[in-house]
Amino acid sequence: MRPTPQRARTSTIVRRALTATLTMGILCGGNAVAGPVVAAAPPSPPRDAFYDHPADLATLAPGSIIRTRKITARSLQLLPINVDAWQLLYRTSGADKQPDATVTTVLVPRGKRPTKLLSYQAATDSTLRQCNPSYSLRTGLPVSFSTRPGPLTFALPGAEVLLASAGLAQGWAVALPDHGGTSARFLTPRQPGYATLDGIRAVQNFSPMRMSAKTPVGLWGYSGGAIASSWAIEEKQSYAPELTITGAAFGAPERDLTASLRSVNGALLGGLIPIALDGISKDSPGFRTAIRRYLTPQGRAVLAETGNQCIGQNALLNLWFDYRRYLTKPLNVVLADPVIKREIAARSITGRSTSVPTYIYNGVNEEVAPISGTDKLVRSYCAGGAPVTYRRELLPPNIPQQIFSTHGTVAITGAPGAFAWLKSRMNSGGAPARSGCDVSTVPATLTNAGALGELGPSFIVNPLATMLGLPIGS
Repeated sequence: MRPTPQRARTSTIVRRALTATLTMGILCGGNAVAGPVVAAAPPSPPRDAFYDHPADLATLAPGSIIRTRKITARSLQLLPINVDAWQLLYRTSGADKQPDATVTTVLVPRGKRPTKLLSYQAATDSTLRQCNPSYSLRTGLPVSFSTRPGPLTFALPGAEVLLASAGLAQGWAVALPDHGGTSARFLTPRQPGYATLDGIRAVQNFSPMRMSAKTPVGLWGYSGGAIASSWAIEEKQSYAPELTITGAAFGAPERDLTASLRSVNGALLGGLIPIALDGISKDSPGFRTAIRRYLTPQGRAVLAETGNQCIGQNALLNLWFDYRRYLTKPLNVVLADPVIKREIAARSITGRSTSVPTYIYNGVNEEVAPISGTDKLVRSYCAGGAPVTYRRELLPPNIPQQIFSTHGTVAITGAPGAFAWLKSRMNSGGAPARSGCDVSTVPATLTNAGALGELGPSFIVNPLATMLGLPIGS
């Protein structure tokens, strides 16, 4: 069968984008090893009045919609998705409960009025607004030689929307909140949970959705998105008790930051370390002052530059990042600093539980979210009586982290099992989840019957249809 002109053009676009991305990866990776990083002021986002906070923000209830707009959403920051899509600016709360605002991007099967909602928290992992879902699903390109955050401007939401589209295929509405707020926070305690919960409220308040607080809602996220999802289920009972969250599925939640710091050091994804330090520094001037005392001049430059880019560029510029090259004192001394210790503890496991049925998955050989930390998080939930299904995945094996990422692999292989569980909860009709904790170590959740059943339609056919601009879920 001969390809249609539209498919031929799409194929050409994808090939060119991949070629450019791989080329930049080689170039940027080489530069990361060869020379020093020169920091510059973070680039300002393109002027867009849509993000402006109103003067009466404090008078609005959390979840109230400030303004809306219809958009064309794109996957991989290139290809239009054939859905109805809007963006909602809504009122939420900062970590200190002070009024704040952020945006959620809502995708709906073309012409449908869904009765269920999936809130997908993407792993933004950046303190630059342009890396948020509301930007990367609407504007920009994955590679740009003329844009300041570039040349590799690819942000993860553009790829993760292909996972989130599994919800669209079920006929659900899918929302991707900017859970770091319009000020683009990362690793802030509590705040991403508030932004996620208020994003759900905003969608339910959006009249075209015809939803209510009784609408079944599911949460899903991986890595940075799992952090936001975990805060959401911990804050739900006190902050948004009216919401009907039937289940939350998330993988590799880095809620033991000390363990993550030690584990990922020197690994392929070691560049996540300066991203984390930059995120905490943005929240806490005291932390920023304290950590700078222990950094070499080169370390300070790396940290400053991290705030100027999305995760793709940061990861490539800092391949195999080793903090021992950039610290003037041993790590134990740095972590014992009272200010640093306090701020890391505020972002780690709280010991609080949840009433939300939860599915958690994590690689046993994980380098970014080490299994010991996720084990602790699950134990804390289980001790509080939470209904938790926890799957510890043995595959892939313990391959050297300098050449392979278990974290990146389980993001893909663990997704079908997570979605199969989430779909069963969304279709449960509000039936209570099985009480207690179900913890097991398995070769791979991908081998489960439910996961295999989702693999073809939800994670092979559906992403291809999404990229080709075919209708999803209609």
